[in-house]
Amino acid sequence: MAESDPPSTRHELHDEEREQRLENVEHVESAEREELRHQRTQMARVVRVVRFADFMAVLMVFATVFSAYATWRTANVTSLVFAISDRPFLGIKSVGFEATDSDHPTIAVNFQNFGRIPALNTLVSVHSLVDGKLIKTPDGEMSAIEAGIVSPTVPHYFYSYLPAEQYHAVAAGRSSLQVHVKMVYKGPEQGRQYCYFERIAYDFRSASFRLTGGSDRCGSEIY
Repeated sequence: MAESDPPSTRHELHDEEREQRLENVEHVESAEREELRHQRTQMARVVRVVRFADFMAVLMVFATVFSAYATWRTANVTSLVFAISDRPFLGIKSVGFEATDSDHPTIAVNFQNFGRIPALNTLVSVHSLVDGKLIKTPDGEMSAIEAGIVSPTVPHYFYSYLPAEQYHAVAAGRSSLQVHVKMVYKGPEQGRQYCYFERIAYDFRSASFRLTGGSDRCGSEIY
């Protein structure tokens, strides 16, 4: 600055420089505030995105849990359907007296496979009890047979014999009669054995047999 400049001119120049510096400072502060506002906006967006991502992660966890449960239930139902549809079911279709006028009245047990596939390695046993006492099997007859393969819907018979005097006592209601039927068999998987055990009592009033209880677990029956 030239020394010849008057004092008023020098003061004006200082004021302009001061104003310029203030403007520069305000401009910098304004830019910093704008930058800070921009950063806060970006941070808020990031927070919203993170919260949304956490929410979606929680939903995914729930979806995974429900999917696993649905898969487990489906597997159980499928296994149950397979177990029911792909196995034999042996049972009694009817029980009745035959040859009642002979010296050897006969109890005819009609058993059948109610399933859709054959039963294998089938063992059938029938015992008769009069007044709680086991009736001895006549000579030459068996109380159990190896039926082998029992095909679906095909009738099969097992015969148990009573002495004539005991039959007449049962028919007249003077004695009680129970027939115990047990069938042990396997399905195609061969690894599992099935059992059917049934108690049938004779009702002399209706001249018919009726079921009185049973089990699908062998070993607990008493003759």
